[in-house]
Amino acid sequence: MKTYAILSDIHGNSLALQAVLKDIQLKQVDTIINLGDHVFGALEPEVSAKIIQQVNMLCISGNTDREILESLDKPSEKENMERVKADLSVQTINWLKNLPTTAICDDLFFVCHGTPESDNEYFLEKVTAHGVFVYNDEELIEKTKYIKQRIILCGHSHVNRVVYLSNGKIILNPGSVGLPAYLGNGENRFAMESMTPHAKYALVRADGDCVFIEQVLCHYNWQRASKAALLNGSEKWAQFLLHGRMPKDLRVA
Repeated sequence: MKTYAILSDIHGNSLALQAVLKDIQLKQVDTIINLGDHVFGALEPEVSAKIIQQVNMLCISGNTDREILESLDKPSEKENMERVKADLSVQTINWLKNLPTTAICDDLFFVCHGTPESDNEYFLEKVTAHGVFVYNDEELIEKTKYIKQRIILCGHSHVNRVVYLSNGKIILNPGSVGLPAYLGNGENRFAMESMTPHAKYALVRADGDCVFIEQVLCHYNWQRASKAALLNGSEKWAQFLLHGRMPKDLRVA
């Protein structure tokens, strides 16, 4: 039996990342797979990047990793972006440039951040004017018909989910290591909420056709992380980190 640790959406939260890596060390993991969005946020971009680069793991790029690179030569209006860019070393920038957008691991996992086609779309969730809903079985079978691997790994939504499809495929989102909730503003305003402040990742144990999946919630000092976000001028992030849900003043109507 081989054991994999799946993590995603660290978003520069070094405290949460260290708690997850410490827990992984206790689990006799063979392979770590990281689904992207490594450094962007209201916390510690470069500190987090250095930790990630020192650990043997398969990493792919996320949408905010790409957005950092796209805004290197021009100012950005995205909250936190200018502070993040100023904090990152040349080594980290070059590391981000070399991350693939998707990957295949052991011919068991197809690895993407959002979907195979886009790092900024949700694989499992459909955002509508009436709320966020998980796609039904038929829709997800259609979305995965060109993927040969049995397990599809995705992040981006920050909400930990496991969906077993009727054709035998499994779609796994491990949730977010570093940001347990956020407010989305696309065509529709929406909330992504994991409902707990914990740092999240997933364990997959595979033995032939047998696959065992465990969603893991790690305690860490989220009060300290929240205070750091507040000191960096990000009141929303401070609230998301502390509660894993929307505060009343940001609640989607």
